[in-house]
Amino acid sequence: MPTSRSLTGRRRSRSLYPLLACGLVGGLAAPAAWAADAGTQAGGAKASVAEQRAPGPSAPMGRVGLWTSVNQSHPNTSYWDRTGDVARVGKRSLGENRHLNGVWRSFITLGTEDLHRRKPIREARLLIRNTTSQSCAPYNVEIWDTGRVYRSTTWHEQPRWYHWLETKHPGSNGNCQNRLVSFDVTRSAKEAQKNRWPSMTLGLKASNTDSSNAYKTFAPSTARLVVN
Repeated sequence: MPTSRSLTGRRRSRSLYPLLACGLVGGLAAPAAWAADAGTQAGGAKASVAEQRAPGPSAPMGRVGLWTSVNQSHPNTSYWDRTGDVARVGKRSLGENRHLNGVWRSFITLGTEDLHRRKPIREARLLIRNTTSQSCAPYNVEIWDTGRVYRSTTWHEQPRWYHWLETKHPGSNGNCQNRLVSFDVTRSAKEAQKNRWPSMTLGLKASNTDSSNAYKTFAPSTARLVVN
């Protein structure tokens, strides 16, 4: 069974996840057409519940649990503990560090044990900092409810993409660097609370994977689960 890690790479044996309270913020409902995305696997909610309840790697102590990225151009490569504090999303096609080029997706696991002791959730959001964007044009980033990630996670061995949660573009008109982005993850948080999951995993991917202008990076160390 894979060993969990903290964001600094140090191993931890216990889990602690502070949750922040906030006011109610509106969210979006998933269009039915998006639920049939090629990344979605059969089984839906029942499969998701079964997977999250199954024994898996314990999450480390800290604000964010397990996280990793995958690259379509290197489909058998695991990037576990190899990308620093950089979660990549979209198509990278740059002259420097060409080994990093390709279409990226990233996954972040957040601890949810504190949710078991709370009142029913009205709203939950993932806050994470978008550190760089190749373009300030409104290229969208999608967030999904997914299965867990492991040290062995690669493009060919991705977790299941269960449910689309929200699509956003991190800023425009020149305001797209080092920007805090808020994603509605209420559905996943409610399921985690209802089924008493110890954690939930969220996947980030670009809606447009043809243009390198859609490429963005996020800092997992800034991620927070904010619950109302």
